[in-house]
Amino acid sequence: MKVRFGTSGWRGVIARDFTWDRVDAVVDAIACHLLQEGRPSVVIGGDTRFLSPELAASSAERMAAFGFRVTLADRPVPTPVLSHAVRRLGLGGVINFTASHNPFIYNGIKFSPADGGPAQGSVTSALERLVESEAKPSRAPGGSVEVSDLTVPYRRDLEKFVSPSSFEGAGLRAVYDPFNGTASGLLDDILRKYGAAVRTIHERRDPLFDNRHPEPNEHGLADLSAEVVRSGAAVGLANDGDADRFGIVDEEGRYVSPHDFLPLLLEFLVEEKGITGAAVRSVSTGGLIDRVAAAHGLPLVETPVGFKYLGACMLERQVALAGEESGGLSVGGHVPEKDGILACLYAAEMICLRSMPLGGQLERMWSKYGRLLHSRLDIPLEEGVRDRLEAAFAPGALRSLGDSGIVSSDKVDGSRLLLEGGGWVLMRISGTEPLARIYLEAPSDPALGSLESAVRDLLS
Repeated sequence: MKVRFGTSGWRGVIARDFTWDRVDAVVDAIACHLLQEGRPSVVIGGDTRFLSPELAASSAERMAAFGFRVTLADRPVPTPVLSHAVRRLGLGGVINFTASHNPFIYNGIKFSPADGGPAQGSVTSALERLVESEAKPSRAPGGSVEVSDLTVPYRRDLEKFVSPSSFEGAGLRAVYDPFNGTASGLLDDILRKYGAAVRTIHERRDPLFDNRHPEPNEHGLADLSAEVVRSGAAVGLANDGDADRFGIVDEEGRYVSPHDFLPLLLEFLVEEKGITGAAVRSVSTGGLIDRVAAAHGLPLVETPVGFKYLGACMLERQVALAGEESGGLSVGGHVPEKDGILACLYAAEMICLRSMPLGGQLERMWSKYGRLLHSRLDIPLEEGVRDRLEAAFAPGALRSLGDSGIVSSDKVDGSRLLLEGGGWVLMRISGTEPLARIYLEAPSDPALGSLESAVRDLLS
């Protein structure tokens, strides 16, 4: 049996790739790995997808039969809650049933070791070998399953980063879209207890995500944007199904790209909270955060795509902020995993503490550091597409793209072309979906449009 872990765990189409037998085989492999590490304890949970709660409960009993001490979440819980729990309880690892932002036809397993960050490639490769060899641990006495509410200590620790007093008297009005996922009743409840008035949409559990793609990007936030405008709220906040990603719209319903929110948050953390440390971003993330880091004397670290690389950096050095364009971030002292709940709370706190709408804060930032524009093309890997893209982006294959000459190229992750005038284009194969992702950055709308047209021409 073959199972392949991507950028963030193993995912597959339910009933075709993601089957109960394969789940059991992966769980057995995780048990073998943890026993080899001498760590016979684990926290297990999952999101609101089809069968996630049932698989979590079944896997808890399976691990207990191997002698493991299992802490089982008492409800569908966000990914960052599980990462927080494994660190707080000193357990050996996390088994998390989630396919994050993938379409509803997917489910998956995300394994995290004791540090709470995404498993590194050496670990997932070892798990793949164990699955293929059909490794299975022996039954052992002493196992147990304890069902626990993991959200209470997580909520308490969030106040180390976001202060409830920042919201006092601010009269914040927000709209929240949890995408029918795990943060429904969590993030909105926190904000209400801080004194905000919150209108929640798409709040009930639905494995079909109200027939939407559960990704809180610009397209996915259309309902949130419309509700912010209709209600006159100060901000719209969103999380994907397992709440490791964030989505934000400002007071006018305009999408706030992570390319812009990350540098804005970095400036806020440094100037309002006195945070120091490195700014860490993935290679696909815009360069405005570099300018903010340089202006405040902070080192900048660039990583390949995938929060496992950013999380590893957080474990190795002092970090102010780690983030990526796909809507994931964390901060120093917190879990080395994406936390979309914390991201949304920071967005709300910025508005209250600065007494300035988010749109106004963005305008002020752009006036200080300049503005960069971005787009991403997701290209299905139909027959021949991958070969054409890899040939087009091979070193030396192109001398220009759109209206810009190519200055240099690199392969930090995928193939990136650095352009005259400061823009760039990155092509990489997704580690979570059968897609080629093409990321573009340019200093103006015309330059960005020219790049998009040129890339589409490569595929025609």
